[in-house]
Amino acid sequence: MKYLFKTITILLIAILGFSCEEEGNDPVDPVVKNTFSVLGTIDGAYYLTQTEKLNEGNFSFVDNGTQLEADQAARIISSGEYIYSLNYGTGLLTQLKPNTSGNYDKVKEINAGLSVGTNRPRFHLAEENTILVYNVVVTPVVNENEEVTDNTCTLRLATVSLPNLTISNLTEFEIPQSENAKNGATIGYHPMRVDSPIISGDKIYFGLMHLDMYDPSVPPPFKVPKQTGLETLVFDYPSYTNGTVISTSMAAGHTCGYRAPSMHLDENGDVYQSNWFMSANSFDLSAGDKTVITRLKNGAYDESYEFNISDALGIESNVGTAGWFYAGNGIGYMPLHLENEGNYYTENSWSLARIDLYNKKVQKLNVPMSMLFSYESGVVKDGKFYMAISPIGGEAYVYEFDPASESPDAFTKGLKLDGGNLQIDGIY
Repeated sequence: MKYLFKTITILLIAILGFSCEEEGNDPVDPVVKNTFSVLGTIDGAYYLTQTEKLNEGNFSFVDNGTQLEADQAARIISSGEYIYSLNYGTGLLTQLKPNTSGNYDKVKEINAGLSVGTNRPRFHLAEENTILVYNVVVTPVVNENEEVTDNTCTLRLATVSLPNLTISNLTEFEIPQSENAKNGATIGYHPMRVDSPIISGDKIYFGLMHLDMYDPSVPPPFKVPKQTGLETLVFDYPSYTNGTVISTSMAAGHTCGYRAPSMHLDENGDVYQSNWFMSANSFDLSAGDKTVITRLKNGAYDESYEFNISDALGIESNVGTAGWFYAGNGIGYMPLHLENEGNYYTENSWSLARIDLYNKKVQKLNVPMSMLFSYESGVVKDGKFYMAISPIGGEAYVYEFDPASESPDAFTKGLKLDGGNLQIDGIY
């Protein structure tokens, strides 16, 4: 496969088509300090609302907050005074300011998806004042018989500066299909998504998702894609040059995360990464695939470190994850899909575990089973970690966790939220 790398300077108006600030003479309410934003879905609609406290009280989404534009889903980033909402379905990136009435004022909006060639881009806060928007364009390569023999997979990456919400450049990079990714598939796995970028020193890492290339003799969903090994895309930072794919055979699966990030930076500057695997219909753990944490240093996998979450849990069910959250000092919280509890997306088949990166310990917590596949954000405040757990059809609470304790009961129920048909997707 050929390699291609180029960086193109682009003008926002030329690429995006528009960037608009709210018009009118109505004054915008002053920004609300010391509040949290909570993202929830009710019957498929996304709502964002504010709360001053997470550890106590009652709170309702009814007649409260702002409904977000979401053709397929709404993704949220919080930075400084603003909330940034990505409409996954149109590619529109909207800057919102919380106001004193508990709602959000639209400040500015751009078509970020247009810059990377899709209405379904993914995005991530790379630094306090920088959002990365990205997409992998997959182009089939066919032979004289019109058979797919390969894919050209091009990463398109745009940098969005905050808070002015402008795009300054576009990077394109043709992701090579490694020999490792060709193993086990009909004609090889192609990289079709990157996500969870994390900066460490002069490197930036992107997790990779691979799919089995199309084989017309085995229509989906009957094929079960399997990739041997783990792979990560690495660039020099901030130049986005010298792109390369690094790999390890310590485990198998994707490294990109889903809504929750797969990679976090600890206080020593090391990157810790989770893996996940998924078939056409569900997590595919049938071959005994293991959920692990690996470590990356200086642009490579650290082969001296492997944290086998599956083994350390010591439970009967196979387990999977789609990402995790870092609370600091080597402690994280990982949503766990328990295979014997049901479907990963439609049932309360997820638990939560405290993970100790340095001592390689896992403690499954005694919280209610829920659906955490699409959960995307928790917050750390005053030494405690907060995230919402909202079982399908059950009561929803914000939980306060104590990272310093190894007890399975080291949490308290905090803010009570609407239950029933409410699904909490994140706290910001």
